[in-house]
Amino acid sequence: MGLDLEEEEKEVKVASPRTRTKRTKELLEENAKKVEELSNEHESLEKEISVIDGEDKTLGDKDVVGIDIEHEKFGTGKIAKQEGKYIEVQFNDVVKKFVLPGAIADGYLRINDEELVDFFKKKNDVHNRMLKAQVALRSNEFTSDRIKEEIEKIKEKA
Repeated sequence: MGLDLEEEEKEVKVASPRTRTKRTKELLEENAKKVEELSNEHESLEKEISVIDGEDKTLGDKDVVGIDIEHEKFGTGKIAKQEGKYIEVQFNDVVKKFVLPGAIADGYLRINDEELVDFFKKKNDVHNRMLKAQVALRSNEFTSDRIKEEIEKIKEKA
């Protein structure tokens, strides 16, 4: 018993390179411009961070152990210990930790030495500008990565 098989003609799709549409080209050009702008902004932010870091190093650090302070809730106390940006203040019956420079610059801890207050206000300003620049840099990097991924997706589709 024989089987009668008919051969079916199958269309063979040959992958031919697609031509990019006008819109695809426009998207690629727009994204390339955005990446270039972000790259320039990235360099600018890195320079800004470098300048701020230099300001911070120029200001240096101050040893505040032994200084008398006043706190609204805990009353008067003395700075007993300093480790980097952290200080421990001995009040009458309790020891509390605070973070410099903000604790003094923002007025949570009050001291009578105006020169020292000015120092911590400058230090706090430098610290806040550094944080803002670092967040902007990370945001820039994230945005740049997303646009580069978008460019790759467009290229794959085209």
